[in-house]
Amino acid sequence: MRGHEVPLWSGIAAFFGSLLAVGIFDVINPGQAWEYLGALIVAFITAGSVYAKQRLDEAKKAEGTSGDTSTTK
Repeated sequence: MRGHEVPLWSGIAAFFGSLLAVGIFDVINPGQAWEYLGALIVAFITAGSVYAKQRLDEAKKAEGTSGDTSTTK
């Protein structure tokens, strides 16, 4: 589990950042439950995407490639 710390924390940060961007913490108007549900769905998708990207970068780094597909350097 030690190798998954960066992707996990990146995903968590993306989750809460997405919630803040959508405005989920504006609890003054509780009648907007559907908007909150939508914000949670977007936050989970964002967090999952960031987590997957970080894991992919780590796998490429462990394999010895930088992920650069260009032929010129």
